[in-house]
Amino acid sequence: MGAGRSHDPHAGLVFVRGCGDTLWDTNGKAYLDFICGYSAVNLGHAHPRLLAAAQTQLAQLAFCTGATHPWRSELEKKVAELVDGPSLESNETKSKVWLSSTGARAVEIAWKIAFANRPGKMMRFHLSYHGRSLATAHISDTGSSDALRYDVGVNASMEDQELHCVIPFPMCGSQCGSQCDGKCEDCDASIDVARHWLDCHSEDTSAMILEPAIGARGYYFASGAYFRRLVKLLRSYGVQVISDEIQMGLGRLGSMIASIGDGWKPDFVVLGKSLGGGITPISAVIGDRDRMDKLPQGFESETFAANPLACRVALEAISVLNDENLMASVSRRGNLFRETLRESISAGCRVDGRGFATVIDLSGLSNQGVRSDDASRIAWDWVCHAQGHGLLVHLTGVGRNRIAIIPPLNVGDAALQQAIEILSSFWKVK
Repeated sequence: MGAGRSHDPHAGLVFVRGCGDTLWDTNGKAYLDFICGYSAVNLGHAHPRLLAAAQTQLAQLAFCTGATHPWRSELEKKVAELVDGPSLESNETKSKVWLSSTGARAVEIAWKIAFANRPGKMMRFHLSYHGRSLATAHISDTGSSDALRYDVGVNASMEDQELHCVIPFPMCGSQCGSQCDGKCEDCDASIDVARHWLDCHSEDTSAMILEPAIGARGYYFASGAYFRRLVKLLRSYGVQVISDEIQMGLGRLGSMIASIGDGWKPDFVVLGKSLGGGITPISAVIGDRDRMDKLPQGFESETFAANPLACRVALEAISVLNDENLMASVSRRGNLFRETLRESISAGCRVDGRGFATVIDLSGLSNQGVRSDDASRIAWDWVCHAQGHGLLVHLTGVGRNRIAIIPPLNVGDAALQQAIEILSSFWKVK
């Protein structure tokens, strides 16, 4: 294979079919897919409405070079309304949308627009992940970024310029939970680092890019109160705010736009992954028209961006999320799932999450005399045990001692119960 995945317990599996919350491999074995394409398949595999939309569009018009089309215009309006609310008085929304093909490209575009409005350095969270392209690797905690900086040396000159500031993501979610007022010890420490940087560099800082919950680097959660406090601080220094909701937006945390659901509004929202329903790549940057228009005409170009097929599928994905009223049930069912899971597994394992984003943290096993490297091995074995019993979950975290559980938003109650039984059976074997 072109890309080695020795770090992945699922390496070697070959899937040939998917339907709803289930995947089948080449041997005909069925698996509950609770990795869900890292939220790219929020509505499950082969959702009938998405398939019908894609088939209709394929037969009508799948691609047109550089031209506009009605599905693009309609999608831009629908995506803007996710931030602004329905536009009742006119067809023009307050926000403007820039469509792209991938998450990394959308992050790069948001970065360019922010820079066009206010040139300067970037701020980000420790443990953030915004892509692996040459640009986005600089604002992500990724192995590829480290390799570029220290092994290849390609980015040495860029690194010397201190392009960005890294502030700690507060790890208080598991201790404070939803009761955190944003002023606990972890939140204070994070805010203090940000304030210190801004006191010294506010004049040459463009924006902070953040995730409303840390996704790819371990599934960590902070309270809305913390984010509201941080955003207020950034705004007081004139620093722009970019919310990367590629993995945690469109319902994963229980609201269509996670930041707005938490009570804070960024200057730019970045969406991707499930916007294409797991069928076609598409992403979007949403921001105030005046800010978005600062990027000069012709400064961005992308062959496959906003093609008719991708736009038509994205329109249907948004429609399904609204029509099936999933937002009203995601948080309630996610909380119930986590409560039941806590009662079923080892007391040394902590279960955290929001919406249908759930993580099992094994670091607490150290209180029972388990070494950190042993906790990592147990997490690996647990993921392999689940796979052997027909459940796919994701090994994650810097110490590889966290297990992310990412079911489709429309997963059935029976599948959730089956997942709990499979996960809890590991401890019966132990």
